[in-house]
Formats: sequence, C-alpha cells, structure tokens
Amino acid sequence: MNLTRSLCSLRHGGSRFCILKYSKQTAFLNTLTSISRDNLPVKNDIISQNTRFTSTCDVKSVPNEESAIQKFLKKIPFFKINTLRAKASGYLIYEAIVDKINYLEFFEKYDIPDTFYSWFVLTELHIWMVSVRAMADEVDGEAIRNGMIEALWSDVTQRIKRVGTPSVSGTRNTLMQLSEQLQAALLAYDEGVNSDDTVLAGAIWRRIYQKNTASPHHLEELVLYVRKHVNMLDGLSKEELLAVKPVVFEPV
Repeated sequence: MNLTRSLCSLRHGGSRFCILKYSKQTAFLNTLTSISRDNLPVKNDIISQNTRFTSTCDVKSVPNEESAIQKFLKKIPFFKINTLRAKASGYLIYEAIVDKINYLEFFEKYDIPDTFYSWFVLTELHIWMVSVRAMADEVDGEAIRNGMIEALWSDVTQRIKRVGTPSVSGTRNTLMQLSEQLQAALLAYDEGVNSDDTVLAGAIWRRIYQKNTASPHHLEELVLYVRKHVNMLDGLSKEELLAVKPVVFEPV
C-alpha cells in the first residue's frame, strides 16, 4: 500500500510524542512556485488588521553589543540555558496545542475529512499562529518556533510508525514532502495575515481544503478564527508565552 494513502487513512489520536532529532528542513522554492492566489467570495477585513506581524520563517538578528567574554561564554553549551529553556517551551506549547484542539469538532463543523493529513494541516495552522507571536521576540523567538517544529516531526514520526511503513525510504520521502509543504504554508499564512481576508482565505482553502470545494461560510469563519487568535496571542507577554502550556484556543 502506498505510504501516503495509508497515512491518510489514519485517524488522529491523542498520544504523547517522543523527543527525537530531525534534520533541518529542506529547500522549498519549487513548492512555492505552485502556490497561486485565487479570488474567493469572502468578506474583506472581518477584523481590521493594522498590525504587521513578524514572518514565521525569519527573525531579525539582535544588535551585537556584547563583550568578548560574553561572546566566549555563549560558545559554551552550558551557558545557552536561555535558548534551551525557550526551545523546551516550544515542545510544551506543541503538546498543549495537540492536547487542547478538538479535532473532531473541526472536522465536523467545517466539513474536513477525518484523516491524518487533515490532522497535520490543522496542527500546522495552530503552530503557525503561535509562531507569529514567538518570532516577534528577537531573542528567543526562533528557538521557541524551532522547538514546536521539532516536536511536530517527533509526533509525526511516531504516528507513521503506528501505521506501519513499507520502507525507511518511504517514511523519509513522506517527511520530506510534508516539510516542504509546511514551509510553503508558513509563507502563505504570513502573507495572508498581513493582507486582507480574501488572501488569508485563499491560503486556508489551498492548504486545508487542498483546492477542493469549500463553503464560503466555512472559509469566512476560519478566517475569523485565525484573526481572533493571532491578535489574542499577540497580546501575550514573553513571560506568558514561555509559561508552561500557556496557549488556550477557544472552541470553534
């Protein structure tokens, strides 16, 4: 059986993930060329968007005004405790996301197939929303985001193992495809959140509905859901963001 098809037949389930290492995400320029804008019948500006959010795919570097001793100490792993703590918070935030989202409610309310792929793209959407807030922090934002992404791949790997894979190479190819798609989705959502609601609805439609038939009403509600939570997360302080499981997503 084709690995991708077998994955799509796996329904989501709550399970703890093992912390595994995953290699750096691969180039995704070819994937980006396949992304196109589509005009959808969705109301513009459901929530007025005057704030420009930080890209989840990049972060500005902090001005380097450190002493020679500080630079030396930062090269020693033991002194990177703040980065390690931020990355660990990313793992905890990921766990909070998958534990608190009512996936079945999403599937039923928005007419989304109950498949592994649907679980993945919904989880991806919520990771992106938290990443928008995290990447606004120039010190620990990238570490928090990377922690969430690593936790995602750890979880995905465990779910693939539960299905039973035909080969190691098949698993690797599936992970590479998902990685490229995820990076393209992050860019599309970044553009959408900083544009009008039609652009954001197009990104949601292309990613979650895979360009299949979707109700304009469902798209409008999902846009409202995203705008609402991005603005809510933007109001969190750094301390609140780094707290244990601070993210709360309201019911759909």
